[in-house]
Amino acid sequence: MTQESTREALARAAARAYEAAHGNPLPEPARGLRWSIRPRAAATAAVVIAILVAFAVLADAASPRAAVPLATPSLLDAPSLGGPGDRVTVHVVGAVASPGLYELDPGARIADAVKAAGGAQDDADLAAVNLAREVVDGEQVVVPRVGEAPAAGAAGSGRVGLNGASAAELESLPGIGPVLAERIVQDRERNGPFRSVEDLTRVPGVGPAVLERIRDLVTM
Repeated sequence: MTQESTREALARAAARAYEAAHGNPLPEPARGLRWSIRPRAAATAAVVIAILVAFAVLADAASPRAAVPLATPSLLDAPSLGGPGDRVTVHVVGAVASPGLYELDPGARIADAVKAAGGAQDDADLAAVNLAREVVDGEQVVVPRVGEAPAAGAAGSGRVGLNGASAAELESLPGIGPVLAERIVQDRERNGPFRSVEDLTRVPGVGPAVLERIRDLVTM
């Protein structure tokens, strides 16, 4: 006998017992009332729930999400490629073929300045010029003739080069002692080359009086 037929047999027996005791049959709704869940119904419900869960997962995966913008370097952060404003201007004079103003690339040397001016003349004393030194924007490059040897530290002239002279060479200038000469060298190393004679005033101890005494004796 199956479980289903057993339950129905018990229900009929209960109905007969109720009718014998009360004289009337058991109400029909009570006779058909079942509190247990059939195995097949439970399995069906489980399958339905699983389908609903799977559908919800797939729907969530297919739903569009806001795209996260990727960080891109700003054009303002890109390194400068340089331009015409980066070039330096020098004044080449002395024993050169074409004295004048010339624009050179950053990092150019005295040799580049002499070449831009058409090259040195036959009587130029190139041994007295530091052709390997880097030029400074706004400086005057003087190529002396034989017999016009420049002073020590000069930038191709008879004057002391503020951006190339050592402390000992700076001491040859009037009003510049050992302490002040060392300050000039240290300031030059810390803040970069001097762009004009007036830039010397940024060095403690160099005032208007000292500046006037050395103005015609120095070059950049």
